[in-house]
Amino acid sequence: MKGIDSAALAALLGCGAAIALTPAAIALSLRIGAVDVPKDFRRMHKKPIPRGGGLAILLAFLLTAALFGQEGRGLYALLLGGSAMLLLGLADDLLTLDARSKLFLQSSITLISLLVDGRFYGLFLLLTMLWVLTLINAHNFIDGLDGLFAGCAAIEGGMLSLLLLLRGKAAGLLCMGLAGACLGFRVFNRHPARVFAGDAGSECVGFLLGFLSLELLSGEELGFSALSVLLLFGYPLTDLFTAVLRRLLRGKSPFLADRGHLHHRVAAVGLDQRRCGGVLLALSGMLCVCALFIGVPVLRPFASFACLGGAIGMLLAKSYVLKRAPFFKKIG
Repeated sequence: MKGIDSAALAALLGCGAAIALTPAAIALSLRIGAVDVPKDFRRMHKKPIPRGGGLAILLAFLLTAALFGQEGRGLYALLLGGSAMLLLGLADDLLTLDARSKLFLQSSITLISLLVDGRFYGLFLLLTMLWVLTLINAHNFIDGLDGLFAGCAAIEGGMLSLLLLLRGKAAGLLCMGLAGACLGFRVFNRHPARVFAGDAGSECVGFLLGFLSLELLSGEELGFSALSVLLLFGYPLTDLFTAVLRRLLRGKSPFLADRGHLHHRVAAVGLDQRRCGGVLLALSGMLCVCALFIGVPVLRPFASFACLGGAIGMLLAKSYVLKRAPFFKKIG
């Protein structure tokens, strides 16, 4: 089944399963001590929140994969890597692993998964590993605001699914299931959040999105496909690279956490978490629409108009944010 009906069914199944499983994930998080206590300046919540929600997302995705996945090495590699990444993130949530050790383990899991998949060799194997690692940590970086990571992943997964299905790739159904699972989880994660995905959830979903996006990075139009994928994940990638660059320019370790992420900066001008999340999700959505216009040949002639519309939308969003800054309120 590869049609629109199958995609809708995959999304509904993932969403419903995540809604059903998240309360159990909350209870398990409390039982094992996977709780995010706001003990430093980076946290934007004020009370302890369970952070094992990533387990509900993965289990919901596994259910859709069992029904819609095409059996083969690629599916086994995807599920192996996603499950291992969830366990690694859960260990970090419970034990707070050293950043370098965690990066080494992320790299090992990604490399093993790609080798199990068997499609990548030599330099391309290295490049694909770096790409998946980048998306793992990019999605981990944006998980600092109620509903932001889950909403962003749902938008990206839905658009990635559409791009894949338009190319006749069955992996699009898996993406739609993942998007539905993230959307269902967001019911409990939106502000005020009752549960967080934790590193287990953000790193697992980042891996799944990165691995599934490799389906687009092949074929005759590799340049257009690569640009489309970069735009699709434009928001988390921008946040990751600006954070690393900012820390390096200040002579600090790129692994050193700070309060300079885009969601921190938008919130700092006076927006509450709900409005801050809305602005950033709108940004992600506009970039995903631009990715669709560039990634689909029949829409490509209109891509410049889509990008222009996206730029205007971002300027309007910037104006919206600045008008609500405390400074502007004082002089307004």
